[in-house]
Amino acid sequence: MAQRVMNVLGPKPISFSEFESLKRQLKSKMENARGDVEALLEDYWDVPYYFNFEQNIECLPSIRDAAHLYVLLNYLLYYKPDVPFDRVKFYKQFFEEGTDKIKEFIADIAAGRSAKLENDVRVDVVIGSIYKIKKYFLENNRIKDIRGASTIIKYLNEEVTKEFLSSRFIEECALYCGGGNVLMILPEGQGGNVCKQLEERFAEISLTARVAFEFISCSLNELFNDYGTKMGELHGRLEERKKIKVYPINPDNGLKEIVIDGKRISFADIERISSPGVVCGLCNVRDAGYAVPTPEGKVPACPSCMRKNEVGRDKAIFYDEYERVIGVSPRRDIASISDLRDDRGYVAVIYADGNNMGNVVMNIRNPLQNMYFSRKVDYTTKRCVYNAIRKVMGDDARFEAIALGGDDVFIIVSGDVSLEIASEIIEGFDRGFDHAITISAGICIAKHTTPLQSMFQVAQSKLKSAKALARSSGMKCGTVDIEVIESNISMDLSRSRWALFPADNLKLTRFIEIVKRMKGTEGIRRSQLYKLRYAARELKPYEFQLFYAYQMARLSQAYKAFVESVVRVFGMDPGRFNGLIEKSGAHRDAPFVSPWEDIVVLWDCIGGGASNAT
Repeated sequence: MAQRVMNVLGPKPISFSEFESLKRQLKSKMENARGDVEALLEDYWDVPYYFNFEQNIECLPSIRDAAHLYVLLNYLLYYKPDVPFDRVKFYKQFFEEGTDKIKEFIADIAAGRSAKLENDVRVDVVIGSIYKIKKYFLENNRIKDIRGASTIIKYLNEEVTKEFLSSRFIEECALYCGGGNVLMILPEGQGGNVCKQLEERFAEISLTARVAFEFISCSLNELFNDYGTKMGELHGRLEERKKIKVYPINPDNGLKEIVIDGKRISFADIERISSPGVVCGLCNVRDAGYAVPTPEGKVPACPSCMRKNEVGRDKAIFYDEYERVIGVSPRRDIASISDLRDDRGYVAVIYADGNNMGNVVMNIRNPLQNMYFSRKVDYTTKRCVYNAIRKVMGDDARFEAIALGGDDVFIIVSGDVSLEIASEIIEGFDRGFDHAITISAGICIAKHTTPLQSMFQVAQSKLKSAKALARSSGMKCGTVDIEVIESNISMDLSRSRWALFPADNLKLTRFIEIVKRMKGTEGIRRSQLYKLRYAARELKPYEFQLFYAYQMARLSQAYKAFVESVVRVFGMDPGRFNGLIEKSGAHRDAPFVSPWEDIVVLWDCIGGGASNAT
């Protein structure tokens, strides 16, 4: 396990000759670079860096991260306020032949040896977190507002942080920015002010997002030689900061506009209202101060919801990213959740995050591994989600991404493709990390009119049970749990009706394949499946077993073959199967569950992708 974990903390090895070739190629590109060297290096984030004087390092850094750290260390060691720092000069210097004290320091860090800078300096290490993100997203069921909240969080985490650093320090001060988290190293004496200013800036823009920043002071030698301890101390301070922060009830300010990804979004012309006691018609929590247009007419809105609404008018944030990854554009005409419904009117929330992440983080020994792993997780998550959507839906790719960053996945898709997309996401993520870490998913499938907050709560509950299965069984692949809401009648989620779920992804994949074959086989009548489900629900176990034996004697060999395939998915011997499964997780008053429930209920949730899907 230890070696498998180490394998995800750095890029896969390549031959030294191949590295030398790539290095020459990059150096040539940099000679013509006019400032944006960091963009060039992004193409080398997953290519290992071999130190000329040492090639036997167990966990090599990437070219991008080694160069990034070299520039940052030079900046911190020679920092002078108000004196310009030539970033490009030091990037080019890093790729020059030969070594220097800082390259040797980085090599020692990568090798896990005691590392020492002779001219050591003290620094402030800053950590920031946007927390309770889902609460910020899901204050109402309007896709525009949810999209706007998601865009604002992404903007704060990436653009605002980088703009802040560029204007006061250098971008390289940030070791990572993503998934709602920020980690940076700054010159000594700057941490307190930066924490205060970033909290204020984040609050100025979002108004109601929960944000906390904290810092510790130490020397570079202390930080790099005792990285795990320092990170533990920093995370502890951050958690304490979250506990004591107090947020205003009805925040507002005079912010007129923000610029996201080069697009100007103005709040100056939004109609103001002055009606004391009027509650926001979007979140139903805060006082209204604006009137925003909706399909139902103008609705009173609090300042926070107004901003989400305005920002959410731009649908491009994840669609542009999809196009960059896949090479073709998805469907962009998604105005509401109803635009995602399948032929039966169902949509699905897929909520997923990684397993064994804590174990990996505990094994991180230096910032290089931290930088690589955070980027690897973000890159893998996004690619496997977009690839899954493309594979299942083809040119008819329709989706909404609420959160997609780090190991966090929160997307909405059509109900009839949800199981296959979830299965592909899990398979892609697990394969991307060679199963050293895996991902679990909770799926809620319901009518498109079902409040999204309710669907998310169900998906969240299913994710917990899927992760519990992964923990208890020590599985080397991801897991999934599912709920289909067929009516508005309240459900007891603790009382599982499924024979198969929660299950690992291998079982889900086999189940999907079998159901698709059943749907495509002449003579397999759905009415027979309904009959078996109804009988399993209404008859006592011994009565149903007799009924099942009678039905099997009447059915065709093709039908019996499918039954045997299904039974094997459930881990049973077809020769001993009598129509029901005794399941330990079933309700004590009904210890037997029916696989016909799984097949009938999930029948329409499989095989709905585009005919040209590849």
